[in-house]
Amino acid sequence: MEFDSKFDIQIMDLIASGISGKFKKVKISGETNLQKELGIDSIGMLALVFRFEELFAIDMAKLGINVNIAKLKTVNDLIQAARDILSRAHAEGYSEAGLTGSKV
Repeated sequence: MEFDSKFDIQIMDLIASGISGKFKKVKISGETNLQKELGIDSIGMLALVFRFEELFAIDMAKLGINVNIAKLKTVNDLIQAARDILSRAHAEGYSEAGLTGSKV
């Protein structure tokens, strides 16, 4: 499964939608640190996971996917995790309906 730059933008938009307060002014790039620069703590990371599941219409628990949020330090880490999750969902036969940012 291949992903294009639109997918990366979708993930960055998802991240931006969860940022609050003074962190809204930070320009998000791949190297942006999720906690230090965007103020996303462990609860914020869980909220991102839930929004990710909604956006792409997948259920990570049903797929048996566990995300170690402690390893997600940068935006690029999160993008790569999202790619891995969606690739696995695709391999498991999940519908393409939620994969608007991908090419098959």
